[in-house]
Amino acid sequence: MMDRLTPAAQRVMVAALDAAEELGHGHIGDEHVLLGLLGDDAGWAQRFLHAHGLNPDAVRTDLLRLTEDGRIPTSHGDDAANLRAVGIDVDQVARRLTAAFGPDAVGEAVWRASHRSWWRGGGRRRTPLCGKPFFAKRAVALAAEYADARGRHDVDPEHLLYGVLQDAADPFGTGLGRRGRKQLAQLGWSIGASNPAAAILTARGLDPDQLRAQLSAHPAP
Repeated sequence: MMDRLTPAAQRVMVAALDAAEELGHGHIGDEHVLLGLLGDDAGWAQRFLHAHGLNPDAVRTDLLRLTEDGRIPTSHGDDAANLRAVGIDVDQVARRLTAAFGPDAVGEAVWRASHRSWWRGGGRRRTPLCGKPFFAKRAVALAAEYADARGRHDVDPEHLLYGVLQDAADPFGTGLGRRGRKQLAQLGWSIGASNPAAAILTARGLDPDQLRAQLSAHPAP
């Protein structure tokens, strides 16, 4: 799916990662993609959100409030932060490994290290090189489906916005099956009762379903 993102959509996702870093969040969720969509690179999607009263400062303030209220997914442990505390920069280590062995080799090694075989107890565990969990994966998948329905292969920022709105319209976790919830628990994550992106929208009197209907009725020119 990620290889279908246009350059503008890729920049939105980079902005989402930067937002998660700035806010001190250990994951990348719909809420961070929403903030990324409010950047200049999002073009028509940004203007659509601005027209409905959303701006980056307001959404960032809302995310800080949700964080203080404990309504953002949280991890029970952060190995990368623990390593940074003793002077080990995990990002720098990852860059050096990638330069020496290539991204495919590093990715395969990280996958093997983070997936336990059934005779070792089964399940998954995170390593510092796994990076932030990508909780917005379902939104990106929904964006790709929306692009397909529009007869488009490339996924633009407006498609990402549609995916975020569709994902936010359901209670947080609806897209997770029993296996997905078990894996989150194994990885040490606790999630709240609602999607943070939905909480931001509803707090400002916006209905994700209604926004999605408007977006679908008036797609980007």
